[in-house]
Amino acid sequence: MLSKEKFSEAISSTISEKNILNHPFYQKWNEGKLSLDELKNYAIQYYRYVENFPMFVSSVHSYCDNPEVRNMIMENLADEEGFKTNVSDHPALWLNFCKLLGLDESTVINNRNIVPQVKEMVNGFYKLCRSVDYKLGLAALLAYEAQIPEVSKVKIEGLKKFYGINSPEAFEFFTVHETADIYHSRDEMNAIVENCRTEEEQNKVLEVIKQSAGLYWQMLDGMYVN
Repeated sequence: MLSKEKFSEAISSTISEKNILNHPFYQKWNEGKLSLDELKNYAIQYYRYVENFPMFVSSVHSYCDNPEVRNMIMENLADEEGFKTNVSDHPALWLNFCKLLGLDESTVINNRNIVPQVKEMVNGFYKLCRSVDYKLGLAALLAYEAQIPEVSKVKIEGLKKFYGINSPEAFEFFTVHETADIYHSRDEMNAIVENCRTEEEQNKVLEVIKQSAGLYWQMLDGMYVN
């Protein structure tokens, strides 16, 4: 069994193996090489994940039998639903971004032409977040939320530099996650490391981390056009 320090390092290393900033789609974004149509398609498709994310968090909460960890997860859910802050729920923030790309809100919400990789991502996250062992659900969230602060920062920079988007309203989804997910991922990491007490539990967490990060990478595969 790994020490807490080594286990934490192993988790971070496993996440970094599928660092989404290394994906060709985000590299094109960061270099200003995505067309506006590609950005719009991404915004429409990714909304399916964003609208379901609060329910991923809620699923982990419902399977958690540790009162202290349940409180932490509820804090996360409150952020997602806009109860803790003076901002809208996070799906609404994403729709603001969509509208400032020139998309109609109803087009985004009612889209049924969802690429298979997005469907697999959503279904895969539900499966992981509904694990009977809540630590595995937390691991699925962690593999995503640990990456989002840096991803959000880079996205904002790219939108300003290459796409002439400067509205604070367009960036609000990203600015919120740039800060909030630092705390969410830290708390998730601590809860996992502190409550995994066998080598088997640690190995299961690392496998879920790999699966979760892989689902996100696979979703970007569905967005990417050479």
